[in-house]
Amino acid sequence: MRRYPALVVVLLAVAALTAPPAQADHIAPSVTATLVLGKAVKDCSQSGLCARARRATVSWSASCGPAAPADALREVDVGIYGVSPSGKRFGYDGEALEAEDATLSGSMGMTAGPGLRFFGEVTVTCSATVINEEGHEVEHTAKASSTTAQFYLPPQLVSFRTTRAGFCGVNVPRSKLDKWLQAGQYAELEYFLRYSASSLTRRGVPELRQVKLFARGAGVRKKASPDRGMLNQLGAIGTWVNPRRGGTLRIWATIGGKKTNTLRVRVLPKRC
Repeated sequence: MRRYPALVVVLLAVAALTAPPAQADHIAPSVTATLVLGKAVKDCSQSGLCARARRATVSWSASCGPAAPADALREVDVGIYGVSPSGKRFGYDGEALEAEDATLSGSMGMTAGPGLRFFGEVTVTCSATVINEEGHEVEHTAKASSTTAQFYLPPQLVSFRTTRAGFCGVNVPRSKLDKWLQAGQYAELEYFLRYSASSLTRRGVPELRQVKLFARGAGVRKKASPDRGMLNQLGAIGTWVNPRRGGTLRIWATIGGKKTNTLRVRVLPKRC
């Protein structure tokens, strides 16, 4: 009589006895992250153009694993990443906390500027010394990441000014010479815009071709690309207008199809 079943049982028992020992300090990191928008804050560009931004707080809760030693946490990398129109991500703001500063749970506040589509991400790195199957000490390192929901802040038309304007038959306060217009008088308007070009404009298309300037009211109805003459002579993004009647001119812009806020320009009535 053949005894193959008994032989199989014996072989399995021997295999079980000779299997490598399990790693006692196994590293199995995990993390969850959230992003909350806070109050509005002032944010100024390198050129000194200040806009309204938002505080963005990224919070996280992490673990290096149920069997990990207490000192297994090595690094917590917290960041905000922008999203381009194609969906590609790019670094925007953040900080890596090393072992002495890293904690398994915490939060970090950053500033998100106008014209930005973004999300938060937290990556934790854990490491511990474990015993391999040959009985030697080896360093076991692993990472885990978590991303938050996406947020969007629209681009901003921060302010405007006239680089050229005429007045006839009216007295204009000195402080309003570059802010007011008059019906029947040609004027050039400069738009001061703040936005993230990486987040709103498409690659392969000149940035200014994706900027459109609008003006409505006081007999004006205009949509135009930035005027080349103003750009070449003044380095200004703007356009010209010639109001036909007094009232209020509303101006705004779009960048990559995303609309800014609207500002109002006073137009004095025609006097001569």
